Amino acid sequence: MANIVNEILYRELERDFRGMGSCLLIEFNKLTVEHDTGLRRKLREAGFEYRVVKNRLASKALQQTAKVDIAPALKGKCGIIFAKEARAIEAAKLIREALKAFKKEAPYRVVGAVIEGEAIVGAAASGIADMPDRNTVNAQLAGAISGPARKLATIVAALQSGLARCVQARVDERSKTEAPAAG
Repeated sequence: MANIVNEILYRELERDFRGMGSCLLIEFNKLTVEHDTGLRRKLREAGFEYRVVKNRLASKALQQTAKVDIAPALKGKCGIIFAKEARAIEAAKLIREALKAFKKEAPYRVVGAVIEGEAIVGAAASGIADMPDRNTVNAQLAGAISGPARKLATIVAALQSGLARCVQARVDERSKTEAPAAG
């Protein structure tokens, strides 16, 4: 019976990993039912799916579908937050906000992620919430590209306006010197 259940769970995990854009792995230690229910509600409202997984099955399914190894992050009691798009960073920020409610030891922590086909595990996983999301990176990139172009346009405009002022000053100076001689 256990083999049939494991096979069904494995197939579901494979399906979820194929349909995901990214995922976030959390390890939970002393998670109460109340905290788990609250976490699941927040994740569902934000458009994420959260599942508690069997580590061996999750590692094998992710290895087969996404060709990444997250086995080092799957230790102890683990759950995976699935995102349809590349929103694992957003999920990590949501987890960080949820953890602010705990005064002492946090009942869960981020231990890994798969973002754009790359596995992030170990010490780097704790900094996922500090990473900029795709929209922020795109805006920063656009600003970095358009900044020099904007400066060049300002300089070119300043050259033209400076030249126009010089020509106008010369015309005004000439008209002052010629006006008394004509009169």
